[in-house]
Amino acid sequence: MRPEKAIVLAAGFGSRLSPVTDFCPKPLVPLHGKAMILHQLELLQSWGVKEVLVNVHHLADVLVAELPKICPEGLKLNLSFEAEILGTGGGLRRMAWFMDDDPLWVCNADVYQKLNPEPLLNAWVKEQPLACLWMIPDQGPQTVRVEKGRVVDFRAGGQTFSGLHLMNRRTLDYLPERNFSSIIEAYDAGLAAGEKILGVEVPKSVWADVGTPDQLLAAEGGAVIFPGAQLRKTQKARGLVVAPAWGLSKAEQKALPEATAVELLPARGSDRRFRRLFFFDHSEIFIRSGEARPENNRFVGHSRFLAQRGIRVPQILKSRQQGRWLQVEDLGTEHLLDRLQAGSPARNVKDMRGVLESVAAFHALKIPAQCSLETPFDPALYAWERELFEKEYVGRFGEVSELRNHQKSLFRIPEILMAQPQVLVHRDLQSTNIMRVVETPDSRVHAEVIPAPFRARGVRPGEMKPERERPLELPRKRGTPAFSWALIDYQGMRRGAAAYDLGSLLADPYVNRPLDLQMDLLKYYNQVAAEEVAVEVLAAGAVQRLMQALGAYGRLGALKGNERFLDHIPAALNQLAHWVGAFLEGQGKRNPLREDSR
Repeated sequence: MRPEKAIVLAAGFGSRLSPVTDFCPKPLVPLHGKAMILHQLELLQSWGVKEVLVNVHHLADVLVAELPKICPEGLKLNLSFEAEILGTGGGLRRMAWFMDDDPLWVCNADVYQKLNPEPLLNAWVKEQPLACLWMIPDQGPQTVRVEKGRVVDFRAGGQTFSGLHLMNRRTLDYLPERNFSSIIEAYDAGLAAGEKILGVEVPKSVWADVGTPDQLLAAEGGAVIFPGAQLRKTQKARGLVVAPAWGLSKAEQKALPEATAVELLPARGSDRRFRRLFFFDHSEIFIRSGEARPENNRFVGHSRFLAQRGIRVPQILKSRQQGRWLQVEDLGTEHLLDRLQAGSPARNVKDMRGVLESVAAFHALKIPAQCSLETPFDPALYAWERELFEKEYVGRFGEVSELRNHQKSLFRIPEILMAQPQVLVHRDLQSTNIMRVVETPDSRVHAEVIPAPFRARGVRPGEMKPERERPLELPRKRGTPAFSWALIDYQGMRRGAAAYDLGSLLADPYVNRPLDLQMDLLKYYNQVAAEEVAVEVLAAGAVQRLMQALGAYGRLGALKGNERFLDHIPAALNQLAHWVGAFLEGQGKRNPLREDSR
């Protein structure tokens, strides 16, 4: 038994893959050098399929024009247009005319899969079920319970339904009587009626959901280059790279006519859009800001202020639209987080010491009266961050047990932080906002960069007067390129306690480093900084920052397309538990995490 028909479901909006799918329908997104859907069509044809039906909706005109061009020779292509989204169940009902009593394959367009179909075909012949589903035992959401080869519950957990199944027209009898529905509703009804639905694993198979940018890049194993994007061999990218006509608005294309390709950089949780622009001989970062966040308008002034005082930041190359369209220096692709995730413990300590020297220089800067900053940290701002935590995290996920019995002590945090020297703070000094920049002869930074511990050399950071720009000169071994640590996303900088920044950096949930290593790094910061930070003060800053971060994760993670922020909640809770304990000890209270404190 070899099914000769197949349906490929391709009518979704592709919203998970936005912004790519704003201009390219998901089935045509390239993967391993060919359109995503072509992998499915070629696989189905290799199984003996002679005719396919593809349903379309979003950018249907593009699919109607392009699918006939790429469809494998000898495979008959039919298209079904859905004027409104009908779901996997409603869409299949609309395509009932294509089905008969023989089984046919149904699969999704936005997966990458390689498998031998024989286990599913043999199960169908032997059992004659309502449907036969390919199950993935160790990937995906794992929501389906399978017992002895039969699906018993689609929500009890255990395995993942891959989206590939064998079925026939009889399955449609179990769909609800409405336009929109899911095929899982039909399978639920079938199970309730006593029908057999098989769940079959296939050994030595490959399956990957490629419906989001991260999933697509993981499956590709590197940058995904779309048709029309022109890159030289020496130009490097790591994300989704498209032609300027797809990656820029018409007004932006007019302002940037020499761009040859555009890399779509991920959103960073602010009212800004980022693009990497490729030109014939270099690349730049294009930042377009909206009007919802006034601090974004200060980025240009802050960049110049910091650069003049020896802090490595991206150069402003061109400013348009009152600073809302910016072309800035491309610092590369290596964030501190990348280094820490790939590095050895010894290298990571060395890197963090270099970062802390730069942070100490930043904290020691003297702030001129005419420098326009955000509102300083004060009790009201600290209270607002706590309210954000209460509303967006506690309100969504419930109370944090480590905080429950210590509210009175924790309410002292603003008082403790306000009693410290109020220095220039970044406000969002996490590992994704620090970059390692390999300096070339064309790199221009200010001469007063001090790459070694300041106290050891008798020079306090921020005390040198700005000099004219010159190429960076750093001590290095022969053949080793010079590099520096650069800050980004500093538009929200303001006066506050250095402990807040140190809490952001050392207790960063993205890194989730052990508490003892954080203490060692604090000691090093105190060796090179103009003002030392006590452990109990760092604890106050870390707890305050982690509550703010959890509130932000809750708020951002609730937005469509931003679910990745929720992944950081467990690490943030772990860090919060450790630092709440350290804070309580600093206040003479019992640390609930220590056995000997009981």
